[in-house]
Amino acid sequence: MPRRAPLRHLPAPGIVAAALVFAGFAVLLVVGVWASRLGAPPEWSFDCNDTTCTDLWADARRRYLRVTVLAGIVVLLGAVLGSLVVPRSPVLRRSAPGPGAPLICRARAASPALLRPAAQMLMAAALLWVAGWTALALSRPSALAVALAALLIAVFAAWRWLRPGAESDRAACWVAAVGILAPVAAGALMLTNPVLLLGMVLLIGSPLLGAPAIAGVLLGGTALMGWLLPRTEEPGDADPVAFLPTVPARGTRDDTTECGPAPRRASRPMTIAAVVVITVLAAVIARPVQAPPADAWLYMDTAEGGGTGAAATAPEHPSADPAPEAGSGRTGGAVPPFEEDSAPAAPVLEAAGLPTCSPTSLQLVAAGWDSISGDSAVTLRATNVGTVPCALHDAPRLMLEQGGEEIALQPEPLTHLDPAVQAADGIGLAPGDSARSRLYWPGYRTAADQRTPQQLTVRIGAAEGASPVAFSPTPSGDDPGPAPFDLKAGVEGGAVIEVGLWEPDPGSAG
Repeated sequence: MPRRAPLRHLPAPGIVAAALVFAGFAVLLVVGVWASRLGAPPEWSFDCNDTTCTDLWADARRRYLRVTVLAGIVVLLGAVLGSLVVPRSPVLRRSAPGPGAPLICRARAASPALLRPAAQMLMAAALLWVAGWTALALSRPSALAVALAALLIAVFAAWRWLRPGAESDRAACWVAAVGILAPVAAGALMLTNPVLLLGMVLLIGSPLLGAPAIAGVLLGGTALMGWLLPRTEEPGDADPVAFLPTVPARGTRDDTTECGPAPRRASRPMTIAAVVVITVLAAVIARPVQAPPADAWLYMDTAEGGGTGAAATAPEHPSADPAPEAGSGRTGGAVPPFEEDSAPAAPVLEAAGLPTCSPTSLQLVAAGWDSISGDSAVTLRATNVGTVPCALHDAPRLMLEQGGEEIALQPEPLTHLDPAVQAADGIGLAPGDSARSRLYWPGYRTAADQRTPQQLTVRIGAAEGASPVAFSPTPSGDDPGPAPFDLKAGVEGGAVIEVGLWEPDPGSAG
């Protein structure tokens, strides 16, 4: 009596292979979405007039590229593991008319076997053509996902075409893979030649030319490898009994074959555990990384003369000093330089006995717009346009409206800069003199409405009414836009903005 084979304490290879393939594709698609949201690489620009020469997304690109390579390897590993599940047993040839049959009968019998792989190869070639444009329009991870899907479709079609009559079904699978991947690899190596690269671009520039040409190469490689594949004898010359499965006798277990012990069953708990581990690892690997928004270069400082370029004041490696979370109130990271900080402070007029400035006696302007590392800053300047001296006390009270709706603000003291120089009784302004208050906020960037015009008004002390604030151009002379405060409504507790005390304005008349 044959010995009973113990259960195998390993996961089912076929299920694990499918899990690896699906997990790899899922990671590629998700990472492709994250990568498509990054800004354009600087090398895609002819100059630095339209975008920054500093790659603000270099760290994120490297991370996504590593994940892309890893996910591609996982997909190929799953495909290889799946090929090991294919049995080694031969596959019978399909019945076909003999050489003496009429030509039309032989052609009619052979047409389905030829049209089916040809159509599948054409579909795979079209996906390969799409993958090239996907790398330009979306991202390289998305392009790799499309290309791998095309190659798997082509390998499956070639395998279905070669397996009838092969001595080993697994060998037919491997030969099909070589027949598809070898021409693709050879074509990739040929593209290193400039002349061949130009010819390939002209050939595959149009899908009406590129897809059939690629399909022809795939079919040619498959046909060549199929000619080298060992074949069984013709069904008429072979013993049909040899292809019939062996039926075990009643009362015995099918635990052995004439070639040795039968395959052992896989452990279901181990299979489930392997699938869960693969899924969790895929979710962890596919998580997004912190990176500036795609339009972050618009907020970089510009050198005098306009244009964002190599002279921009952004750090060379912005990720080395990560930006604080937008709207969180945390102000770590690089501090944007405020306008005229290095200028000497204007003399302070004694505020004792002076009346508080009224809204009608002040002209308010927001100037010196600056943005870096995810945070923004501006200087609020108040000029006494009245005929008598007046005083400003404490910090301005801000109210920001956008589209007729007030954006709730959460004002906080400006604590990350040196304390403002201010007398205990306030800042006195003679006619023509100015004071300033520095504003700083963690911006929401593209999450905020940057198109609907905003209106900032300031209340001075306990006086009735509010003074509107004009938005002056940036230091480089650019228009700050209709909504320069990238803050949004609906934030619980209000959008955080740090407001500095009124202090002497450097360069004021004094």
